[in-house]
Amino acid sequence: MYTYDNKSFLQLKIIWKDDHMVELSVTATNGRYLGTTEVYDVSQSLEDFAKSLVGYPGKEKVLFFEAGQKNGYSYFGVKIYLINNSGHVGVEVNLEENKSEYNSRQAEKDRVKLEIIVESSAIDNFQQELMQLAMKEEGTATLFGRT
Repeated sequence: MYTYDNKSFLQLKIIWKDDHMVELSVTATNGRYLGTTEVYDVSQSLEDFAKSLVGYPGKEKVLFFEAGQKNGYSYFGVKIYLINNSGHVGVEVNLEENKSEYNSRQAEKDRVKLEIIVESSAIDNFQQELMQLAMKEEGTATLFGRT
């Protein structure tokens, strides 16, 4: 069985930008499964996502964020939800690999869906890194799972 150093994380990294958008490299692993994709988004969308994470969990117990287009060229989706009252948070990550415009068969598209379990404090650290990523339009934001 292959493991990714038994670490779990979600990482967003800006790999390209212009005046109107950024390109993100997104990698996620739960220690057993690993997926990566590259999606286009705007920094305002990342900033809005970062703001929604402030004080999590607050009124909103479930948060969603998406970039790219599901069943399109590429896609990144994340759902963040409370698992219990002990501060454990589930992070469901959906990734779809870039799809050639000439490839119309969905069966040939690479996809991965995995869950990472994190502590509430990890959400706070990720939120701060994500806000910096959005504001500077460069760098990396990483949400580390439980070890």
